[in-house]
Amino acid sequence: MQPFTFFISYRRQDTAPIALLLKNEIEKRLQFVRVSVDVEEMQPGDVFPDRLQKLINGAHATIVLIGKQWMPRRGESTKPCVTTTDWVVEELVHSNNASIALPEADRFGLSSRILIPIFVDCNRNFQQFDLPAELQFLVDLHSEYIDYAGWPSAIGPLLDRLAVKLSLKKRPDADEYPKPDLAKARTQPLPDPELAQILRYDDFEGWYVDNYGNAEVRYLVKTFKFPHFNQAADFMALVSDHCRILDHHPEWRNVFNHVTVSLTTWDAHRRVTIYDLNLALFMNMAAKAIAKKRP
Repeated sequence: MQPFTFFISYRRQDTAPIALLLKNEIEKRLQFVRVSVDVEEMQPGDVFPDRLQKLINGAHATIVLIGKQWMPRRGESTKPCVTTTDWVVEELVHSNNASIALPEADRFGLSSRILIPIFVDCNRNFQQFDLPAELQFLVDLHSEYIDYAGWPSAIGPLLDRLAVKLSLKKRPDADEYPKPDLAKARTQPLPDPELAQILRYDDFEGWYVDNYGNAEVRYLVKTFKFPHFNQAADFMALVSDHCRILDHHPEWRNVFNHVTVSLTTWDAHRRVTIYDLNLALFMNMAAKAIAKKRP
């Protein structure tokens, strides 16, 4: 079973940063997808490489990133030069003409590859460019638009539209939490200097503070490592029973023999409170208790 695969066509001196940002956002927000971005530099005189053909042939859709320098602009004088291969044109012609080289069951119901033009920080029309005859087919396609300044607010709706167009499923936008507890909401978060001082004590060995890129929040974070999955599972079971009593819950992830834990009080606007410190202490003691048991 193959994931839905995008190939991103772009001109390096034009939209390279957007290509990499878009790849990251698609893979983060959409389920069961893969994004191919060719980052190797092509030289004049090179033959259209097998690697590009394979990437395009295995793609269900090609995204065409179009910035201000995507093609020569109409009306601009250009100096005569020796004709060289334009690899962006070659990519798009191949994307339009080549069949999807996948079994019928892996084509997501597509009979041919979908091409999606996205204008980046320029007018949303092809009339501004001296468009090669081989690419005139792009004019008839529905296009999208995004810019650098509006990226944070625009990328979500853009991928929503692509998901609907391509019948793809989105990953959940955010975790769900219970309604805030008024008692916890009144609990004062610990100031950063005080929290740093507390974590110096041996009882809090291994815990550190992170904000996961959000300056307004704080988490206590630690990764517990055990000899085997069985001990990791026993640890999570022991902590889960305690959390039912404490009525405070971790955000955690288990991969085989280790458990990564993030503690914050979402009722107190995702800051660290005494509830998190108490749970961190219990987890350290629980891990030691599990370690003493025989495998």
